[in-house]
Amino acid sequence: MIDFSCESRRTLPNGAQLVAFRAPHLHTVALSVVFPFVPEGTAGVFHLVEHMFFERAGEMRAPEINAAMNANGSEIDGYTSAGHMCFRFNCRKEVFAPQLKLLYSMLSQKEYGAEEFERVLPVIRNEIFEYNFYDDRAGDVLRELWFDSRYIAPVLGEIGFLERLAASEVEAAREKLFNKGMCVFLAGAFSDADVRLVEDTFGKMPLIPFAPDPPRDEEKEVCPYNRMGRGRELQALVTYHVERADRDLKLAAHWLRSGLFDGLDAAFFRFFGENGFQFYSVDGNYNIRGDELVFSYLCYIKKKERALFEGLIDAFEHAAAKTDFMTLVRPYLYDNAVLLCDAPERLCSHYVDLWADLSAPCTLAEEMAFGGALTNAKLRRHWEAIASSLRRVFYIGK
Repeated sequence: MIDFSCESRRTLPNGAQLVAFRAPHLHTVALSVVFPFVPEGTAGVFHLVEHMFFERAGEMRAPEINAAMNANGSEIDGYTSAGHMCFRFNCRKEVFAPQLKLLYSMLSQKEYGAEEFERVLPVIRNEIFEYNFYDDRAGDVLRELWFDSRYIAPVLGEIGFLERLAASEVEAAREKLFNKGMCVFLAGAFSDADVRLVEDTFGKMPLIPFAPDPPRDEEKEVCPYNRMGRGRELQALVTYHVERADRDLKLAAHWLRSGLFDGLDAAFFRFFGENGFQFYSVDGNYNIRGDELVFSYLCYIKKKERALFEGLIDAFEHAAAKTDFMTLVRPYLYDNAVLLCDAPERLCSHYVDLWADLSAPCTLAEEMAFGGALTNAKLRRHWEAIASSLRRVFYIGK
């Protein structure tokens, strides 16, 4: 059993949230800090800011920052998503303090010169090339489904626009990151002194209010069937769009996705196998932006099988409602939650994923209480809420 007395949640002096899970028997500590933002302005500017943080920290430049990480035996990692930026590290408990101070020094850096832009832009140019080189049209389709169009632009942006960015726009984007929606997640063998250090650094960082404007009133694309490209081989992407997903549905989405698509005994493989489709794999997924939830699955079919596949979609929705979710999913998503407590970096990543889905911090205790109360009947009702939402089917060919 998990000892939830080791977990705490508090509000820091500046309004940011801290969720911490102490495991004193371990030898490592992990920390993640997330900054929510609304992607307005030039696409890719927040991702550029993420790279800038690694270029300068006070008097230190990138080589010195990397040398300090090496001295601590721990790398600081960062990434930018459609609506938040995250920085994280995992280290020996003995070097937590200097690693935290290094991260804070990077994030509190405000002034950058032309030399930092000149180093960052080629890296981003290469990332954009790599992204465009690999065919991920299904990913592009999913991104463009959002009714809140602020979230449909590619995170990396376009290099031509980024090269012409004014320094003032970069600075404005940086400033918007430091808002009261910030959350810090801490796990592992940290001490009381480590918690005080977190409070004295991130807890005293000046923050602005975070109150995103509601989605604009925009035309919504609701075409039920969409054909993209030609060829004998197709990707069939089926999407469900819930506009007002509540907290329970967001928490249940992971259980539903796992029971329907994970493993050859999942509902998808059983149903389509019994109806003439011997799929080797399926990409079941869900993504959440605010209260918009897009649930989807992607598989490969032959063009001549399209009519048969299309005729089975409704039947699969009805069959999926009878899935024994508790038998298929509970061992992985509930019983195995104890594994998170032995891996601080994994627990912090889990906290961040929960935060991104719920738009608010959630403790492991709260999540386990929800999971412990689930039944097949409750999950069936959640699935029916998804299956009755706007459904669109995309056939993607070469």
